[in-house]
Amino acid sequence: MKFLRVILFIFFTIAIMTSCKKSFLDSYPATQQTEATFFDTYDKVYEALVGCYNGMRGWSNDAGNYAYNLGSEMKSDDASGGGGVSDGMTVQVVDRFDISISPGAVDIYSVVWKGAFTTIARCNNFLKKVDDFEWDDNGAFATDHSFKKAGAIAEARFIRAYIYFCSEQLWGHLPLLTETTEDPGAQTQASPQEIYELIVNDLKYAAGNLPPSYATTLNGRITKYAAEALLARVYLFYTGYYGRTQIELPRVNKAEFLNHMSNVLTENEVKAYLEDIIANSGCQLISDFRALWPAGASAAGLNYIGEINNEILFAIKYGYTNGTKSVWTSNIGARSYTMAPYGNGWSIAIANGSLWKNWDPADVRKGASLLNVLAESNTFNAAHPYDDDVAGLDVREYQHVFFKKYLNQTNAEGVTLFGMNTGDLSSMHSSQDFFIIRYADVLLMAAELGIDAQNNFNQVRNRAYGGNAPFKAATYENIMDERHYEFVGEGLRYWDLLRRGLEYAADAIQIQAPGVQARNAPSLYGSSNIIIKRERVMATYGLSQIPGTQVTLSNGKLIQNEGWN
Repeated sequence: MKFLRVILFIFFTIAIMTSCKKSFLDSYPATQQTEATFFDTYDKVYEALVGCYNGMRGWSNDAGNYAYNLGSEMKSDDASGGGGVSDGMTVQVVDRFDISISPGAVDIYSVVWKGAFTTIARCNNFLKKVDDFEWDDNGAFATDHSFKKAGAIAEARFIRAYIYFCSEQLWGHLPLLTETTEDPGAQTQASPQEIYELIVNDLKYAAGNLPPSYATTLNGRITKYAAEALLARVYLFYTGYYGRTQIELPRVNKAEFLNHMSNVLTENEVKAYLEDIIANSGCQLISDFRALWPAGASAAGLNYIGEINNEILFAIKYGYTNGTKSVWTSNIGARSYTMAPYGNGWSIAIANGSLWKNWDPADVRKGASLLNVLAESNTFNAAHPYDDDVAGLDVREYQHVFFKKYLNQTNAEGVTLFGMNTGDLSSMHSSQDFFIIRYADVLLMAAELGIDAQNNFNQVRNRAYGGNAPFKAATYENIMDERHYEFVGEGLRYWDLLRRGLEYAADAIQIQAPGVQARNAPSLYGSSNIIIKRERVMATYGLSQIPGTQVTLSNGKLIQNEGWN
């Protein structure tokens, strides 16, 4: 059994927060084993690292509607909030950057916040305890499990860096916790440069101490190439958001931030990391983009290539049992209506019709990334024919388009499947892994930084067009446009907009009056058409709401992000 499948089947948490007082970083209920006894054998130290991985999976999954990747899609120009016609309008708050739509929605990201700091605390506890353990890097356990001290530390530091990076993107102003503490609520928000310095240093350590690969029995563990790729993503985001935004940002001096970070991570270092991946990792694009995801492969009549392939550098793993299944995938399908062979869901973060309309039909990524129910209505089987009068009755902001890559699937009778395997037939949840970094991202980041730009750019485009893409020069604009279509529905679009500068993102996201017509859209801003105000994106500086309860519990230590009061 793969290592990360094992991770998903272990349900324990190390007791890392010992205060009995409720604090703003209150975590999910902690556990059965104590620090004093847990780190005394190799098996237990190994399980502690498993707990860090499992925390990352829970963080990415347990928030449902507001999981990091879904929230990212909602905020982008590719999606609307969606939901059901009788639902509250919290997803519209996220989609339109406007708390006035639902003033009582003060804790939108509560589960995401708690999950992030629970995972960070697990990593901190692991890093605190590893020096007390007597390691034997040449022993049987270390060899069989690829579990040496420096590598184990590197895995925990990578996970901490990844969670901190995503959290910094979301909220911008966070407490910096690198040690376990009895009163995490006593911590004030650190400067962004302190957070990013920790992220970069953690990833540098990981890149220098993780192995390039593992035995097949340990497949799924984090490698040095995942760390190198994430360093590039981190660098491009913060140099973009802080370097291209024209207005002043609250509580941070952009020039000082960039000057400081230029001494922590240089562009030449980032280029070297990307060049190392391209030259030495063995990663490559799979031949047919459509085979990367079960639904897209099935729609194209192709064999799904599977979760483990040469294009994936880093994925969050899901399993088949309760607690390990992907919960958020059930949110993206059509609500109250099954369109076999696609599973239903709660219609959260549904794709905008303009995305389909503006996409070149010769690009095979279009049909693999989006489900246009009108375009595919002839594929729905006779037992469950598509009925447009019924399909969108309970879907708010319905525009006939859904994100396809992570859609659940059904058999011909409309019975939900787990990816390619039959599971709990009453569940809409999925076992499909979520890809965080693909090799296509490495090629496009390399092109963006001028590394063999035209060739790396062409590789991604040629695959999209079956080997014969119309020529485009590898300019910055064209590279960013290519990223848009390559990563639809993968949670990257919003951050790519934001790193082009806040003003650019606000211009791209806004929908001016009279707005976009959509079935069952709520009446907001004096119209039932979808309208998104540029000034709302600007007022929030592109950042998300810090959960209000956490702000209250912090006794003044946490300051709510601007635009969310």
